[in-house]
Amino acid sequence: MTFTAVSKDILIYPGVGGYNLTASGNITKGQAVTYAADNAVKVSDDSSSRFLGIADSTVAHGDKVCIYGPGNIVYCKLSGSQSAGTKVGIISEGYVSNVADYSSQAIVVAGVTSTGDGIILILG
Repeated sequence: MTFTAVSKDILIYPGVGGYNLTASGNITKGQAVTYAADNAVKVSDDSSSRFLGIADSTVAHGDKVCIYGPGNIVYCKLSGSQSAGTKVGIISEGYVSNVADYSSQAIVVAGVTSTGDGIILILG
């Protein structure tokens, strides 16, 4: 699947706000990101990564990117069919989907019937 940028403003309801971190690799607006290094984030390549937040812009490697994390309600790309109330976490390519309980770190607020733009509450 090829990730396409979320076309809407990412932030719907501000919780604790956003964090400006350094991109480790290219990141597309709306991708879910994980820890890469000190003050740096990257797009996940699997479903066992810790979900840190959703990128608010498209950036190149080394650029600063605003990440909305815990407490925020945001748009993101949900993979597959996801219903409101489903526990989700990060999977490969920056998508969010239902995953094993240990990595479920968000709740779907508005789901999708097939891969597309959804809304999640990031728990942390």
